[in-house]
Amino acid sequence: TRCLFCDRLFSSAEDVFSHCKTEHQFNVCDVIRKHGLDFYGYIKLINFVRLKKPTVAYLSSLSSPLPWEEDEYLKPELEDDLLLQFDIEDLCEPANVVPSNGLNDTMMLLEQLKHAECRARLAEAALARAQDDLQKMKQFAQDFVMNADVRRNSSSSAIADLQEDEDGVYFSSYGHYGIHEEMLKDKVRTESYRDFIYQNPHIFKDKVVLDVGCGTGILSMFAAKAGAKKVIGVDQSEIVYQAMDIIR
Repeated sequence: TRCLFCDRLFSSAEDVFSHCKTEHQFNVCDVIRKHGLDFYGYIKLINFVRLKKPTVAYLSSLSSPLPWEEDEYLKPELEDDLLLQFDIEDLCEPANVVPSNGLNDTMMLLEQLKHAECRARLAEAALARAQDDLQKMKQFAQDFVMNADVRRNSSSSAIADLQEDEDGVYFSSYGHYGIHEEMLKDKVRTESYRDFIYQNPHIFKDKVVLDVGCGTGILSMFAAKAGAKKVIGVDQSEIVYQAMDIIR
């Protein structure tokens, strides 16, 4: 996920916060402790910084009322933001340990319930996005596979007519739906595969085809339509289960 203050990307929330602390002199734990932020406050802080892009000096100078107190900052600014899925308590240990009593235990339980509720809302939003992505992938896959009317001489002219930036998006990670939707939209890539397979059926007819890293299964479906006797799709990521659903 992206840094809060620059364009560097990191694979974990811990790495983002470590980078922010060493490179930008921003310690998220100091801000949380200074303003007594709960989990909701932390979520609002992250989304506020993503949206408004304030300087570290500005954040350090703030006092109540805080500019991110409105509920609008509960809405994720960055899709699949790892910082919003991170349990900040794992990083920021309490500055002072208060002796346990009944009131403190009750407050702790209430805080945990609020934390769980916010996580549930984020999970529901992520699930809705995933379902929407899956539906789009199904439609794209169906459109490509069912469009078998490919003229032998049409592919080169079609590719020549495409804009240069349509061939610019390739991804190094293949575990979630959005990546595969973008790859299906990459016309140069997907239509070139489709045209080659459909225009050379003698290579695939009555053959056993192994599709390693099959993703959504789009190439497997092309091979099957070209006459392959059997097509075996293999993928290490969770997308393989969605490929099974799409092919069914």
